[in-house]
Amino acid sequence: MSYSPMVGARVPEVWQLEIKAIALAAGRKEAEIVRDAIAQYLGQTDPNSVKGAIASLEDRVASLEGKLAGLGRLAL
Repeated sequence: MSYSPMVGARVPEVWQLEIKAIALAAGRKEAEIVRDAIAQYLGQTDPNSVKGAIASLEDRVASLEGKLAGLGRLAL
């Protein structure tokens, strides 16, 4: 495994809460969200990882839509 240095920074509490919420919603770790944000800022985003993240979110949305439709049938 290649060496991966640690970078730390203090951020406003509201940012930290937003990072947590994004990580929870995406089913990812907070560190991944922060790394992705830094990569975007530096113009270092990997198009394949972005496509993979979008595909994953599309799958999760489709699953939630199916569950929501099932709940709608129960309510009728």
